[in-house]
Amino acid sequence: MNEQELLQIITKGESSRVQFKERLPHPDSFAHELIAFSNSQGGIIVIGVDDKTGALRGLSFSEIQRINQQIVNTASQKVYPPVYLTTDTVTANNNQLLVVTVEEGLAKPYKDANGNNQPRKTAQQSYR
Repeated sequence: MNEQELLQIITKGESSRVQFKERLPHPDSFAHELIAFSNSQGGIIVIGVDDKTGALRGLSFSEIQRINQQIVNTASQKVYPPVYLTTDTVTANNNQLLVVTVEEGLAKPYKDANGNNQPRKTAQQSYR
């Protein structure tokens, strides 16, 4: 994916196949993102973008290295069967962004370590 393609995706905002993360969320939360994409039609997660505004925040070299390792660990240790994905670093408007591509899974249904394929609702979410 090149800069222009990524900027077009970001301009269109989040959708059922595109999610933005300013930073990598908790591994359990990220596992549920991977599960959702794998159990549906796949999608991309762009890390380094504010999910509320679409503003590019970017990542440092060390953040990219650390996040890549965490992504691999989450995909292989927190999702069953393990999810295979690709990551790419794309520079957009002088910001390094990490693009995680999750293909539609071939071994559905994918689940977390507890056997769930849906994130649990918190008490606060239940009242909404």
